[in-house]
Amino acid sequence: MGEVAQPAPQGTDLFGDYSPAVTVAAAVILVLAISVIDKLTGYDLQISIVQLLPIAMVTWAVGRTWGLALSAAAIALWITIFRGAHHYSSPIYFYWDAVGLLITFVTVVLLIGKLRDVLRGHELSISVLEKLDAPAYVVDLQGQAVLVGNREFRTAFEGRSAEELGRYPAHESRFKLADGRSAMLRILTL
Repeated sequence: MGEVAQPAPQGTDLFGDYSPAVTVAAAVILVLAISVIDKLTGYDLQISIVQLLPIAMVTWAVGRTWGLALSAAAIALWITIFRGAHHYSSPIYFYWDAVGLLITFVTVVLLIGKLRDVLRGHELSISVLEKLDAPAYVVDLQGQAVLVGNREFRTAFEGRSAEELGRYPAHESRFKLADGRSAMLRILTL
């Protein structure tokens, strides 16, 4: 059957346990530092793509809106720094570079924002499941596999097949997983 998933340790985050304000402040400082380094290295060696690191930090810590705002600020700063330094025959090519960089930043912000939302929703689901005082688990109805179980379930029933577990009385609720598969939450009533 496989191993039943357990929840992640509490209190850990991708960028540490800092407040969103600290993360945003650090990201703004990074954007400014990267911009200064970018200016010092010149237009031919564009390191502005490194701005993705602070933009990702902000998006993960406080969401899409702030990530998009920092992206716009980074692009505005880039345009200001390099407006007269480019060597193109027409300024349209310079602005084309800016648009390409902005599209890259926005794409990454949207992807990280979506990942953040999905993972936080999953964490909430697991947290609620763990707080139940009865054995509970989620089973994939197509593959007949137990996907996740709470502490009480893992203690008493881990290693049993979905078919065997189906014989125990339970409160059941069907739902669809994010990928469209049918699943069922079973709270055993022993």
